[in-house]
Amino acid sequence: MTLFSAQSGDHVNANFDDLESYNSLARRELALLEALARLAGDVIERGQSELFSHYETAIRDYETRFQATFENAAVGIANVALDGRWLRVNKALCGIVGYPADELVTKSFQEITHPDDLATELAQVELMRDGKTNSYEMDKRFLRKDGTIVWTRLTTSCARKSDGSIDYFVSVVEDISTRKHAEDELLKSEERFKSSLAHSPLPIALFDDRGQVLAVSQSWLEQSGYSREELRRLEDWTSRAFGERSGEVLEEILRMAQAWPAAHSSERTIRTNDGRERVWTFVSSPLGARADGRHVYVTVAQDVTERRSHEEQVQLLLREVNHRAKNMLSVVDAIARQTASRETEDFVGRFSERVQALAANQDLLVKNEWHGVDVEDLVRAQLAHFADLIGSRISLNGPKLSMTPAAAQGIGLALHELATNASKYGALSADRGRVDIGWGAERDTFTISWTEREGPPVSPPERRGFGTTVMEAMAERSVSGAVGLDFAPSGVTWRLTCAIASALEPAT
Repeated sequence: MTLFSAQSGDHVNANFDDLESYNSLARRELALLEALARLAGDVIERGQSELFSHYETAIRDYETRFQATFENAAVGIANVALDGRWLRVNKALCGIVGYPADELVTKSFQEITHPDDLATELAQVELMRDGKTNSYEMDKRFLRKDGTIVWTRLTTSCARKSDGSIDYFVSVVEDISTRKHAEDELLKSEERFKSSLAHSPLPIALFDDRGQVLAVSQSWLEQSGYSREELRRLEDWTSRAFGERSGEVLEEILRMAQAWPAAHSSERTIRTNDGRERVWTFVSSPLGARADGRHVYVTVAQDVTERRSHEEQVQLLLREVNHRAKNMLSVVDAIARQTASRETEDFVGRFSERVQALAANQDLLVKNEWHGVDVEDLVRAQLAHFADLIGSRISLNGPKLSMTPAAAQGIGLALHELATNASKYGALSADRGRVDIGWGAERDTFTISWTEREGPPVSPPERRGFGTTVMEAMAERSVSGAVGLDFAPSGVTWRLTCAIASALEPAT
């Protein structure tokens, strides 16, 4: 048999035996390929069977774990039909609503939802049915089987089919009754606090870190003159009370609110609704955070305008007392020096009398709080040793006038010297002598006079002593006036005239 090469066309000679050997070999190879194919089929079939078995085991394990998770979850879980019927519920949900599982699945969520929450939830369900949302969350109340109300946090989502339509709803329910009870108690506490705050005798305000005024006491409104409607925000208060400084004060308040670890105090001048300026002190401190996360602060204010004015008046009086004390010491020093140099034979007695005369003037000034001394009271104080003669041998004539402190000191010392001389040498040294003291104010002039009569004959002193200096020079300087002193034989006459404004307190 001749075989032809397909490529070269060359003749190839082979005998029959060679061809049979070739066919035999080919058959053996085909048989081997068939055996391998059957073997491969068996392997594949066994592998698929084992794989399917593995998948089935995994699915069963997954379902077992899912069922255990569903049943033993700490929160309520349920599958809910599109019409609201409970399809599948776990133990936690049954415990929350108080129904056993077999009874709960005969009901719908609408039947055990509080009426006040039902419309809100149905609106959310409708949004999911319309494809506008896939889930919703809300705080809602369930009506338990025993009739009580339980607050829950509900989260509901939808399980969809392959075509996108809703198959059923999945709801997760958490009991938040304890939290709600705490929030209610906190709210009641806040309301009680606000009620107490509203009736506080001191101005008190509550505000938060967002600048909202939460509450303000009636006393704050009354003392500032603003209404509650005008003080809704901190900015409303600062713009009205501080005017151009509003932004600066508001920024300071909010900045301190962020940093206050404890009470913070300040003092500011505010403007009331009627335009008056008042000094208020403010003490502010944090109260803590509300349920919504806002930080709350309380401010207690006090109107200290009168107190500050009083303190300033006290300081002014202290400075005035210091000034007057220095002046008094200067007068005492002058009296001591002049008495020692001119009346050495009776220094202690004369000096003591003059100091006592000053003291009498001081007593009157202190009694009248340094607001002036009545002229008649001054005269009587300097004639205290002759009080029994007033009305009989000593006459006082004049209207009710109030003398300034400076005039009272100078004129009081002059009256003391006149009384002393009269008791030693003049009208009061004899049994029948008389003294007339008169004062008055006409137009712009004040006059006070001392006239002695019916006493021993008088002659001018041989030398000018300190008493004469007091009666003339010191009296004149105290009121910027003029003194006329006459030692007539019939009796001493002394007369002082000055401007009313220099001697008398302004009429009120």
